[in-house]
Amino acid sequence: MFRRTDRTRLDRVLAAIEIPALGLWLGALCGFAFIFAPAAFHLVSDLTQFAALTSANLRALAILGYACGGIAVVLALVRSREAADRTNDIVRACCVIVALLFLGWEMTFVVPAMAAISDYHSDAYHALHGVSTRVYGGAVLFIAAALVLAAIRSDS
Repeated sequence: MFRRTDRTRLDRVLAAIEIPALGLWLGALCGFAFIFAPAAFHLVSDLTQFAALTSANLRALAILGYACGGIAVVLALVRSREAADRTNDIVRACCVIVALLFLGWEMTFVVPAMAAISDYHSDAYHALHGVSTRVYGGAVLFIAAALVLAAIRSDS
């Protein structure tokens, strides 16, 4: 379909979009987990404000994740059309899809349940926080895996 030199050039352009999209998403999630959330937990004493602030940030991260993840999946599949490293592309797309599923689970079930709890020192809140940490951490791991796979992919 493409001449080899054209395909290589196109593949590099697509990689130049896909890799930063994954990196932006991963960086935003890590920034929330390691910087924003701990600071907000210690600085905001009113639970209602804390829940609203955290939920608003997670909604913004979800929108960013859906956009970056969607871009990454589409580009991985486009790059796989004539790729010498097609398996890498399919596995990478699957990693991003799993991360998006984790994100959907977090936003649909975990975040609303946490926001509904009135005492963030309660056992119920800590149990949900544990679930949230595992789901969020799973998404981070799958995005990191996709980013590594995108970086080590050979030219087609």
